[in-house]
Order: sequence, then structure tokens, then C-alpha cells
Amino acid sequence: MTCRYLQSRRVVLGGGDSPLRIAAARVRIEGTTITQIEELDDGDHASLPPGSVVDDYGDKLVTPAFINAHTHLALGFLRGYDMGGASLGNMVEDFFFEVETKLGPDDVSAFARIGAYDSLLSGVGLVWDHYYRGERIAQALREVGLCGVVAPTLQDLSGPGQSDWEEQLDTTTRLASGAEWAGSGIYAALGPHATDTVSEGLWLRAVELAETHGLPIHAHLAQSPEEYARSVERNGCSPTAWLARLGVFERAPAGVFAHGIYASEADLDLLAEAEQHLVWCPYSALVFGYPAPVLAWEARGVPWAIATDCASNNDTMNVQQELRFIAAQRTLATTSSEAARAVLRDGTAESVDAAWKHRREAYEAHADLVAPERMLSRLWDIPGAMHPGFVAGRIAEGALANVLVFDLDHPALWPAVEPLRTLTMADAAPAIWAMYGGGRLLGEPGNFHRSILN
Repeated sequence: MTCRYLQSRRVVLGGGDSPLRIAAARVRIEGTTITQIEELDDGDHASLPPGSVVDDYGDKLVTPAFINAHTHLALGFLRGYDMGGASLGNMVEDFFFEVETKLGPDDVSAFARIGAYDSLLSGVGLVWDHYYRGERIAQALREVGLCGVVAPTLQDLSGPGQSDWEEQLDTTTRLASGAEWAGSGIYAALGPHATDTVSEGLWLRAVELAETHGLPIHAHLAQSPEEYARSVERNGCSPTAWLARLGVFERAPAGVFAHGIYASEADLDLLAEAEQHLVWCPYSALVFGYPAPVLAWEARGVPWAIATDCASNNDTMNVQQELRFIAAQRTLATTSSEAARAVLRDGTAESVDAAWKHRREAYEAHADLVAPERMLSRLWDIPGAMHPGFVAGRIAEGALANVLVFDLDHPALWPAVEPLRTLTMADAAPAIWAMYGGGRLLGEPGNFHRSILN
């Protein structure tokens, strides 16, 4: 197997338990995997094995590719659709289910390919996709060159997939056991849709398969008032408590649950104790519901990642831009505080001082939340460690070789005095110089965005 080497004087190393740092390094890639990291001194030109391919990026910044921890790629065909009416009710049941019953296999394939290209253009190297016709999703990912965890949607109580759940279980096991899929950086997860569309029997069947094949559960949880009310009526408890009672958290090798809008502190404690991941999709939730109180997740010790959900909800698959909403948590609470209402009501100097005091205290209390390393971890090593079968989101030995190269002199990032901080708040996508997905060079370095579509 021919080795490919990437080298630069600015490679982002670390992650997980190690702090992020930028160092001169050479990265060896074999197949889909990073197999060696060699830190370099200036002018180091150590000999390499004959036939090795060397990509030298000079001073450009080499980073892990971004991970989008919850997507529905195929729904991008609804980008720009007026969601005003649908967002007043249960958007999933009243709108998406109706549309999705009309999608055929070829529709899913075509729309998923476009969503995959949209993701690559934003620097996303791996998605956690949850959708119907899972094999079509996996094929689209492989065709485009985007790595992913595919969770074929399971439903048996309601929803467009309720007559196909056995087929989707079979698809899941095929994806999990097929070496050709892992060789393309594509992995499987069990995808129960939600607690109100999946019966107890199917949840337990999914958990059994998760145990057998070492797969995570990827599902929606506490995403709508209707889901919550049905769980209380049917099970006498919240959706989260019901899954805990079924043993889902205890038995499945890992759990990745999107939205969590209607999760109480008791629910969060259950998730934290079982080390289940929540996924925050803030801009999407602004459309179909409201953003979950992520500061409470953080306070209760729940591990969480960030994602876009579907482009139909927020018009983009650029997950890096979701980081701005994390930063907003420092001050957003002040807008709805009594101190801010007093400014509107009274307009006195004292009320203005009180509002500013509230803002300053909140800002200081959450300073650690918006440290660049913490924010980037929501796109890199946290979601990169959610699947038991691989590691991603890090430039480290054994990790999936999903890599971005940024031109720090590009106007979108310049002057990049602190590159990691710049990556959290700037729109970094225009500055992508090159990208590798599952060890493969995607497109043409220096002409990435145009060439990736040719």
C-alpha cells in the first residue's frame, strides 16, 4: 500500500485529554487511517519510503475536518422553503412526514448526493446521517467521498418508514458487516426515529442489534411537545426516563440523541450518568422549536456535540457556523432577564446598570464554554469519539484520515493571529485550500471549491 504524507509547519495536534497545539509535523496516511505523526524541526527532510506521495503545505494550517453530528442530507431539496406555517405545529409530523412519503429511492439518492457535496464545501468530513433508505444514503456518501455514520430510520408506530423497518434493520446489519463500507469511511448506527414513533419491541430489537454488532444508537429525543405528552400518557414518564427504564442507555455500546429540548434536570442526570451524548442543533431548533438550554446540559455534565440538522431548517450544512451560537450563550440570557425588561419598562440609569451587571456576570460565568479549544471540540474530538468502531476529529495515530488545509492568508481568515480562535468565529469555508476524506485527496489543492464539483 502506497503511503501518503502530509506536512506543514502548522498542524493542529492534540485533542481529547491533550490540549490542542500547533506544531510542525508530518502525517502519514495509509488507506483511510492516520498511521504516524512525526513532529519536525525546521528544515527537517528525513528520507521517506520509495514511492511515497508527499503533500507539503508549507505554512498552511492543517486541521481535522469538521464533524456534523446529526444530519438529514436528503432534505436539502427543501432549502429556502417557507417554514412559517409548518413551524407553528409539529413540523416533523405535519410537514416532513407528508413530504417524505412522496420520495422514491432515486430521489433520496440524488438529494443525498447534493447534501454531501454541500457538506464537503463547508469542510465537513464526516456526518451522522439519520434517514430512510439507508443504503441509498451510504451509496451517495461513497460516491461523493464524504465519510459518515448512517443510521437507517426505524419506525413502526407512525411515520413514512413504518412499513419498512425490517428492511432498514437488514440494511443496518449489511452496512455494519460490509468491509467495503468501512474501507470508504462509512459506518452504521441503529436509528430508531423517536420514542413516539417506535414501539417498545422495536427499541429492544434495535438495542439487541447494537449489542451484537457494537453499534451506537442514534435517535431523536424529547424533540416535540407531542412526543413528551405521548410518553407520559403511554409510559407514565418522560421520553428520556422511558429509554432508561428500557435499558437502552445501559445496554447499547453508545448513544447519540438529537435535540433534547424537553429534557428536565432529572433527565439530564440520567443521560450524564450513562454517558449518553446529546446533539445540539441551535439554528434548526430556532425554526422547528427553540434551542435547548445547552448551559444546563453543560452544568449537569452531559457530553454534547453540535450539528446543523437539515438544510431545510436552517439553509446550510456549514456546521462550523453553528459555533457562533455557543458564543451567544454568554449574553443571550440577559435579553430575557428581568433586568433587561426593567430597561424597557423604566428606562432609568439604574435599570441600565443592572442589565449590564447581569450581562457581565453571565459573560464571566461562561467564559470557559467559549474557549476556542472547547468550542472546536464540539466539531472535532467529541463527535469523533461517539462511535465505538473508529476515532475521528483528531490528527492522531489511529484516527480516520479526514483532514482540512486552510490558507490563513485568505481574506476570510486573515490576519489569523490566533488561528484556533479565528476558526471558531470566522466563516472558514472560503479559506479551505485542500481536503482529505478517508485518506483520499478530494478535489484540487488551491482550487478546492470549484474542483470538488467537477
